[in-house]
Amino acid sequence: MNMKFSYKLAGFGFAAVFGLAGVVMADANDACIACHGDDGTSNDPKVPVIAGASDFYLESQLFLFADGDRPCVEDFFAAKEDVDLADHCAALEGFSEDEKVELAEYYSGKPFVAPAQEIDAALADQGKSIHDRSCARCHSNDGGLALDDAGILAGQQKHYLVHQITAYRDGERWVPDGKPDMDYTDEQIQALAEHYARAGQ
Repeated sequence: MNMKFSYKLAGFGFAAVFGLAGVVMADANDACIACHGDDGTSNDPKVPVIAGASDFYLESQLFLFADGDRPCVEDFFAAKEDVDLADHCAALEGFSEDEKVELAEYYSGKPFVAPAQEIDAALADQGKSIHDRSCARCHSNDGGLALDDAGILAGQQKHYLVHQITAYRDGERWVPDGKPDMDYTDEQIQALAEHYARAGQ
């Protein structure tokens, strides 16, 4: 899963940074910060931690949302009372290309902090086997290495991981050429999520 997998994980609405790194303020800021915070770390099970991912990966996701190549996740925004935007794509309207680049650089420089989660060890062991067989080529170090430009999977919220892997399996997200088939069962997807959550602890 990269640009190489270009981890268009539906839910990546990247936070705008209120003057940091030279980024110009935009109407999307309040919505982004409400979900991701200014440090890129979220405790919401549906929101990924974006801090610490490579700037290449983060930048690519911003452009994928802006171009409509990632699902804009209207239902997520509709459920948040403090967000006055239709979706992730709308959140990025008004940002220039340079601003997206600066935003990605800012969050890539923040430390990744994994949220606390309970782990099903037996399922995580199953997920480890699936990862080693099908995912390790793009997601090295059990999905925890930012430098592979595939997004950080290790330590992400299990709910978010299940949602995104399911979206890939069901063809709801763009899949790069050469990516292995993801005909996983729901249980296998849950096992992968348990593995990645454990790998980040």
